[in-house]
Amino acid sequence: MTDQIKIPLIPECSACIANSLKILIPRLTQDGEEQNRLFSYAFKRLSDGYRERKPPILLSIQLYQDLYKMGGVEDPYSDIKKLSTESALKVLPLIEKKVSDLEGFQRLRACLASSITGNVIDYNTAEHKPDLEALVTVFESILKEGFAPDDSEHLWRSLSSRKGKLLFVADNAGEVLLDIPLLRLLKELGWTTFFVVKGRPMINDATEDDVRGTEIEDLATVVTSGAWAHGVPMMYISEQLLRLFSECDIVISKGQANIETVPEIQQKTGVETYYITKAKCSHISQAIGAKKGSNVVLRSPKIIASR
Repeated sequence: MTDQIKIPLIPECSACIANSLKILIPRLTQDGEEQNRLFSYAFKRLSDGYRERKPPILLSIQLYQDLYKMGGVEDPYSDIKKLSTESALKVLPLIEKKVSDLEGFQRLRACLASSITGNVIDYNTAEHKPDLEALVTVFESILKEGFAPDDSEHLWRSLSSRKGKLLFVADNAGEVLLDIPLLRLLKELGWTTFFVVKGRPMINDATEDDVRGTEIEDLATVVTSGAWAHGVPMMYISEQLLRLFSECDIVISKGQANIETVPEIQQKTGVETYYITKAKCSHISQAIGAKKGSNVVLRSPKIIASR
């Protein structure tokens, strides 16, 4: 794909955002009247966002920031993150055993399947409900189904033919543990990896606290986005992260919110980028040329960066 990925605001986005509020708002307050007040505020902000034609990712970010402040809760998804991490820890040894039996390109494909299995741990997409008890089955089905789009051979050639710096833009808590097989392979191939987590809690996205004490710290340098946001929107991330993007040779971008935000950064930095995700949203799937439900390994080649 050579054109910049764009995810415009469409009517279905309102249903997705509104549905996600059914998870968020009860975690901000148990008081019924206060919940009504927060829902009322949220629907007004949604209406304003549609009138202003805001991109869906920015509309969602700004709404969530407001609701977090109004609710006064720092990390309302902490219970979900804990459960997700526990579930990933249970299945990781089983997946690792299957990955370790493979070599070369086939091992990379299994590592990508593990990462996409982790991407099933998502609580912010209306069309998707995660089943944490079925993660090993999910992994096996991804290996069998393969990827579509499938640029895994491009990725293998890029990784195996040279060495350099790689920026890994992480996604959700729990999910990040299933990125470990891929991070191990990157280290064995001689790549220096920077693992990007959120600057502070936002939905169930991983922060530094969610990777502290894990093998991830041995396999990569953990850095934060500097942002309080879904994805890595250029208007919110730190200058340090933007500079790191431009210094790296390859970017691996996990999850749907990063599909909505990384393309703008790639347009500025030009770095070769691979989007890895389970296509859970029909709108995003269409934008990247995938079918809903497919396993995506999508390459956006190195480009001449905009000035």
